[in-house]
Amino acid sequence: MDPTPHLDLLHTSPVVTTALRRELRSGPHAVRVTTAAHSWTDFQHEWDFAGEVVVLDAMLDDHVPLPLKVRALQRLGSRAVVLGPGRSTPFARRVAAEGAIAWIEPTTGLPETAELIREVAWGEVPDAVTLDPAPAPLAALTDRELQVLTLFAATRGHSPAHLGRVLTLRTETIRSHLERGRARYRAVGLRTNNRAALREALVADGWMLDPQAWIDAGRP
Repeated sequence: MDPTPHLDLLHTSPVVTTALRRELRSGPHAVRVTTAAHSWTDFQHEWDFAGEVVVLDAMLDDHVPLPLKVRALQRLGSRAVVLGPGRSTPFARRVAAEGAIAWIEPTTGLPETAELIREVAWGEVPDAVTLDPAPAPLAALTDRELQVLTLFAATRGHSPAHLGRVLTLRTETIRSHLERGRARYRAVGLRTNNRAALREALVADGWMLDPQAWIDAGRP
């Protein structure tokens, strides 16, 4: 049996995935890239064949927040490696608590990034990319509450009606998830009465990346 580790790449940029794929299959510790996708929806089509390691773009902008992606991969038995800014943030620590085993900052060059990924795939996680898991969240949100709250609190400001169309749920159901999620934060003494306050609570709890990180990355 071929001992070469298999991994999947999930990144917004086709340029990045193509370059990484080329780098990863070279050298003495090559890994095999079985799937390269540019959206979570496309990746789900390969769900039954998820690799031993899945490399995720931290800023893949879609309808599923990163902690839920990592949680889903954990359930599948795949190890998540995250590429993106913010390794020292509560967001990265929350992602680690959900099962991510490494976080690689974009300041690392392509060859170095590929080498770090290869090391992780072969079972050795360098100290430079390890993560300290966050403690238990202040609010224990369900998967759907987490999804709805983070989408609603995003700076683009989606309405409940729009979220209902995106998630194929009734607007009343979206509002119900919002109210239950907000109530969980009110129960621990955090204000969530407006979108900005809710966003602040989610960022502090590690469920969302601070919006400033998107701006700094040129992806507001």
